[in-house]
Amino acid sequence: MAAPIHFDHQAGAPLSAAAREAMAPFLDGPANPSSLHRGGLAARGALARAREETAALIGAQPEEILFTSGGTESVNLALFGHLRAARRTGDRRSHLVLAATEHAAVLRAAEQLREEGFSFTLVPVDRTGRVDPQALADAVRPETLLAAVHAVNAEIGTIQPVAELAAWCGERKIAFFSDAAAAVGAVPLDVKAAPVTLLSLNPRLFGGPAGVGVLYRRAGTALEPLLFGGNQEEGLRAGTENVAAIAGAGAAAVEARKNFVPGRDQMARVQRRFWEAVRVQVPDAVLHGPELGPARSVRNLNFSVAGIEGEAQALLCDLRGLLVASGAACVSRDLRVSHVLRAIGLPPDLATANLVATFGPENTEEEADRAATIYGAVIAKLRAASPRFPRAGS
Repeated sequence: MAAPIHFDHQAGAPLSAAAREAMAPFLDGPANPSSLHRGGLAARGALARAREETAALIGAQPEEILFTSGGTESVNLALFGHLRAARRTGDRRSHLVLAATEHAAVLRAAEQLREEGFSFTLVPVDRTGRVDPQALADAVRPETLLAAVHAVNAEIGTIQPVAELAAWCGERKIAFFSDAAAAVGAVPLDVKAAPVTLLSLNPRLFGGPAGVGVLYRRAGTALEPLLFGGNQEEGLRAGTENVAAIAGAGAAAVEARKNFVPGRDQMARVQRRFWEAVRVQVPDAVLHGPELGPARSVRNLNFSVAGIEGEAQALLCDLRGLLVASGAACVSRDLRVSHVLRAIGLPPDLATANLVATFGPENTEEEADRAATIYGAVIAKLRAASPRFPRAGS
């Protein structure tokens, strides 16, 4: 039996061989960087190396990199940490501007920040999910303290004009945060070219392990910790560091940087091959977000067949050896329509029917062909079982 086709990289990419090798020395025995003995020295060396490797991935300095437990914690540390620090230093501004298609971690953090006296405005997006810089400018007020726009949308693949937006905000002394979890491998990340204040990464999406996140904090940016205890991570993230996971994240960052061009080109080939084959199998499939090309991440396809519920598609695909998703990975168990698909104006019959395929550089064109055949058979089976579609001869 053939191995399952993994087209669900947004839920998690396979752990790379280099990451596994880097983690191995720290999976057994003492690995506490705070210890004075040789085990502690080895752990401190691994942390320093991973910090350098991760910084190089985005053009940062090692001292600007903080390690957390995952992407969600990085988002929360960026938002709560910076806004609380600004308030403590006497900054009276209390307004946030957020893209309407932000990840749930950003939106729910903003809702909680309202309990602390902050307010926020959601910036609308166009039908492809893109934030118009003028729309963001229109949402800014004199009391705006921070703007947040993700680098790439995880659900529909839209690439945002982060460099332009961050520069505009910087000129007005508005902090700019970008969730870049879905961007590694799809678009270049350079915090010098795109002058963000804060940026989060999730290594498990580019070959690193679960249990580690990254927050870039531009030098001089104030943060308050969410956790209190020891002085790890410059006193901003108390608790003994997960050395094995951090070492794996650093190794994955090295691979992602080294393989960016060939990896992106391979994903683009798989993306196009799969979509073209899907259209042969199911001619009425509808693509959501930008067309394939420079405005869309090569990692993503989000499409629907009207009247065929998305979760049913994903579950039946799984039974046939194709791993895909419906909606965002973090909300796939929630039967409500995705807020991203609502934001781009998708009608309910398409929004509830969406399927998401996300690719990695290890995927092949042969897998794309097999996956499209599986998908075509799944749609045929679901249509045959649905009273919405007439049966042949009826």
